[in-house]
Amino acid sequence: MEFTIRELTEKDKHSKAIVHYESWLETYNHISVNDYLENLDKEQFIKKSSLHDVPTLVAVVDNEVVGFISYGKTHNYTASDNWSEIYALYLLEEYQHHMIGFALTQRALELSYPDNVTLWVVEENENAIQFYEQVGFKQTNQKEPVYFGKLYNEVRMNYVRIEHDY
Repeated sequence: MEFTIRELTEKDKHSKAIVHYESWLETYNHISVNDYLENLDKEQFIKKSSLHDVPTLVAVVDNEVVGFISYGKTHNYTASDNWSEIYALYLLEEYQHHMIGFALTQRALELSYPDNVTLWVVEENENAIQFYEQVGFKQTNQKEPVYFGKLYNEVRMNYVRIEHDY
């Protein structure tokens, strides 16, 4: 499958927000409870997602945005400024397992260089955890609660760059 990874443009923001909404439903369908996802306000979700103003790359197939990754300097790690964070990575389900998510992640890691990179993932989202581990992220013991109809834990994963002396 041919795809292109490029920076988000103003013209892409609405399409990216729709991908965010649809893939969010696909991702968390098996996790959430109490009709939480069914009661999401689609228009409000898309509007809020369209307003996100952080560095974002999109994956494009046949001139259609099918996925995105948002990243930037972390806001809550330590006083050190050598950490970046992946805030979101979403890909429509039909485009998963075609190396698109890997390409998005690799490009965000390249653009974050030389920073170490962290992210948070819902503990029950085993597919995402396995994906990030394949990329080189390692789970930490740090967890924070997140609400999807009930409280879940997000686990922190870190990608620590190793400097070699040659």
